[in-house]
Amino acid sequence: MLDSSLLSLIALGGAALFGLQGAVSLAIRHHIFRDYHRQSACDKVTRSKEAYISKFPAASAAVIFYCLVLYLLIRGFYQGEIHILLLNAAMIIALLATCYYAYQMFYRLRIICIGCLRVHLANLLMGSALLFYHFH
Repeated sequence: MLDSSLLSLIALGGAALFGLQGAVSLAIRHHIFRDYHRQSACDKVTRSKEAYISKFPAASAAVIFYCLVLYLLIRGFYQGEIHILLLNAAMIIALLATCYYAYQMFYRLRIICIGCLRVHLANLLMGSALLFYHFH
């Protein structure tokens, strides 16, 4: 029988996959369609200066983040020890980034990007799953 801590880590992995799909979609939009002037909200966000961390696209950083989380989970399952401290640190950074980019999207750009909302929702779900892991 599965205990609640294992279920919360499985939920964390599922939310990471959900976020990875959204981040890959945004990264593809950013790299392939950046020279096309399409008018969807996601395209406007990916063309904005707020979509960068220094000169690195935030969507690409999100892809790396989700791959790192999935790597830590898969490696931990096979080795029998999950590095919870690394997952906690990664989640704190992700939740801070979610707050920052949600603010940028809603209040600075005044755009509702469904792809970005998907990534933000994945981060919130991952944070909730990790919080549940600590309390059970």
